[in-house]
Amino acid sequence: MISGFVIYMSITNAKTISDFWISRFIRLYPVYWLSIPIAIISFIVFRHQIISHQFNFILGNFTMLQPLFRTPELVGASWTLYIEINFYLLISLIWLYKHFKHVEWIIFLGMMVTAILMLTYQSLNNSLPNYTRFFIVTRGLIPLVGHFQVFAAGMLFYLVYTQGINRMRLLLLIVSFLMIAVTHTDGGKVHYALSLNEHLASCFVYYLVFTLIIYNKASILKIPILVKLGNISYALYLVHESFGLSLSNYLAPHIGYVFSISIGIGLSFVLAYLITHYFDIPLRQQLRKRLKTKTQNTVAIVKA
Repeated sequence: MISGFVIYMSITNAKTISDFWISRFIRLYPVYWLSIPIAIISFIVFRHQIISHQFNFILGNFTMLQPLFRTPELVGASWTLYIEINFYLLISLIWLYKHFKHVEWIIFLGMMVTAILMLTYQSLNNSLPNYTRFFIVTRGLIPLVGHFQVFAAGMLFYLVYTQGINRMRLLLLIVSFLMIAVTHTDGGKVHYALSLNEHLASCFVYYLVFTLIIYNKASILKIPILVKLGNISYALYLVHESFGLSLSNYLAPHIGYVFSISIGIGLSFVLAYLITHYFDIPLRQQLRKRLKTKTQNTVAIVKA
């Protein structure tokens, strides 16, 4: 939902599609690449795990395109990044074909496609092997179909934030919420952790928070500690499992679960802070500065 809101805002303000992709590349890949050696070292030291040397495993995890190379993620939590890239491709097509005026209809069509794919698969109950194979392959290569409704909700909240609420946007938000139930079991991995009711309750809270934000009723989210946590959230997302969970599981037999998980969480926050403030932010600033200088030089040459 956050990506739906932020990425839609980003691309509507992008001057060129290359600007958008360069911005996303700088935001995602450098920290992701740094997280790979952190994960490898953590797995070897804390889990005594042997890391695969297969070419498809290395290339898939280096590019974030693991499903295309038919290989698992080095770090399980990073499975969502490939879905992000799916969404970037979709949003880029909307930009290229200038369909922002019809985005509500695109959202409606996307959710209907998702509903048809999911409900057909669920109703057949593996009775038609060819469709089952088609669905599993499609969901694997284009997992956006199982998560489109939450990206769509973020986009809709951005439209409400910038252009106001209307009947169609309200209806689409309701449909996007109902689609969470449709995709609960077969859309992603949430059913491993939450029941349907827990999933809906969680998402209801997210919808409520977004509503409060766009109507400026969530000033509590601006308090400094939450802003700082937001700043380190991407780095924390990338290291919390590989480093934090591995460390806490390693320590648990020696100091107990409570202390080990506290240390794992605490040091994950510390590591995320260090990565963000001493690697991510300085590198992004430097790369943007160089790109800006290069663009200015190119413009000057063209004018000359």
